[in-house]
Amino acid sequence: MVDSKDSKIKAEEILLANLFSENYVFQMPLYQRTFRWSKDNFEQLFEDITDAMESKEEQYFLGSIILQQLDSKNEYEIVDGQQRITSIIILMSVIRDKTNNVYLKESLSNSLYQKEDKFKGLKAKYRLTPWEELNDLFMEYVYKENGTNKFCELFEKKSIKYADEDDPTYHLYEAITIFREKVEKSNNIEDFVSYLLQNTNFVYIKTGSLVSAIRLFNVINARGESLTASDLLKSQNLGVILDQTERTRYAKMWRNIEESIGREELEKVIAFIRTIKTKEKAKISIYEEYENKIFKEKLLNKGPEFISYLNNISDVYNEKILEGKIETNSKEEKNKYRTLINLMNIYIPFADWIPPLLLFYHKYKDEDKILPFLLQLEKKVIVEWASKFTYTERITSLNRIIKLIDRSNSPEEVIAQILSFKEDDKKGKDAIFIDFLDKNAIINGLSILDDPQFYFKFGGKFAKYILLRLDIEKSELGNINKEYNGIISVEHILPQNPDNSGWKELFTGDERNEWTNKLGNLVLLSGRKNSKARNFEFQKKKDAYFRANEKMTDFIITREIDEYPVWNLNNLKKRHEDLKEEILKLYSS
Repeated sequence: MVDSKDSKIKAEEILLANLFSENYVFQMPLYQRTFRWSKDNFEQLFEDITDAMESKEEQYFLGSIILQQLDSKNEYEIVDGQQRITSIIILMSVIRDKTNNVYLKESLSNSLYQKEDKFKGLKAKYRLTPWEELNDLFMEYVYKENGTNKFCELFEKKSIKYADEDDPTYHLYEAITIFREKVEKSNNIEDFVSYLLQNTNFVYIKTGSLVSAIRLFNVINARGESLTASDLLKSQNLGVILDQTERTRYAKMWRNIEESIGREELEKVIAFIRTIKTKEKAKISIYEEYENKIFKEKLLNKGPEFISYLNNISDVYNEKILEGKIETNSKEEKNKYRTLINLMNIYIPFADWIPPLLLFYHKYKDEDKILPFLLQLEKKVIVEWASKFTYTERITSLNRIIKLIDRSNSPEEVIAQILSFKEDDKKGKDAIFIDFLDKNAIINGLSILDDPQFYFKFGGKFAKYILLRLDIEKSELGNINKEYNGIISVEHILPQNPDNSGWKELFTGDERNEWTNKLGNLVLLSGRKNSKARNFEFQKKKDAYFRANEKMTDFIITREIDEYPVWNLNNLKKRHEDLKEEILKLYSS
């Protein structure tokens, strides 16, 4: 234990069984951002704890939390760690509502609710008072028995309102549905709860001073204040080089890497190398994985070998990912590679596709083959994204490609097999696979294209990516001069909230509900043109798109709308089917 008398700061490890006991009741400070964890976070939390349990790890560490003690002896504000603690409370409430074991149900209820005990001076309180916008939902659906089941039922009937997929209410729905799926698939949820409470811990830092709490939060979270994996690996790898001249040379090499791509990007490259070498999902901290696996198993040796490899991969990352450069005689291929890499970097909300690309080029250094590889890789990534692969499923699938590259003898062999390579080290839940030789499998994988709420899927990221990707295919790549960045918005042709300018005569209420947010009703606009035409009738909207100031929109996929004399249900359906067919053609093997 660390104890500073001046600031009254204490730090120690604590098991969840003790954290969710009568000694602690939590509430959220008003200054904290609201619930924002989403699908990947909830999946990773459950899967990582499950993996630790199945691996028989003695303890699983959930990280550090900062607590400010209030006037009451057992009441605390959560200064840092609120997303994790809230998610664990939701997880326990889901298990409570799923289990038939009355003793487990009672144990979890006691963890979620503190009963009054006048002899101990304890008031009746729920374990966590959440953010104000979620308080009523927690009282009704998280803390009440069978509440999570009722919440999902009402949410899916659209009886519970939310603004969009960034709304905390939607994140609560994501948490409950993900945890329900995981619990239903679990072989022994009672063992899971025992491990969760008895073997899972935090390091908690508590103080009675708000000033101290905020200072601790800033020190722990401020960029550059705390040591990173890069800092630790730099010290360790330079430290094993005994010759002073050599050490100076490699220190300069490390400094050049930092100056070339920056410390933040260097941290990413170190994580990518970890993936390339272990071919597994990260289970512990990056530094610990280097120490306990990569260096211990001689996947890379400390010192010159690691620093040289880091330098080489950083060069590939800088040139092929950040700058998007390939050396080829084809201007069209150069432009297509640069534009597609730029698009993937900006609009795919995860970076797990980057390690296979880095390894492919690092191994073969073939400028003519990197674009064909990228095109196949992108097919796999987008169809699996559309198919709602979980975090673990996505990592497992992309790590297969790393294994394929390692064992292949030529870039042509990798490109030919990337969509069909199926070997798994681990069978069962992680072995999900889409057969790209089966067109029906691709159609099923891309069924999201017909979703009436397509515009909102994955927080709107997927719709924007797909429309931009189609625009690339429609462009004359030899002359393309687009970066597909800056302010770009996805606009509805039939407005989301039409006034009485004629839209309600063209579309019934049911037709608007079915088609407003579907693929065929969406176009791309640069940000400066979005607000001008949102609720105009169709002809006036086209004038704003294409003829205002005699400028056309930059996007070919939007220019095509000018060909339609009227925007009615038949034309909307036709455009929808045309776009869907183009996407299926693009992503079919």
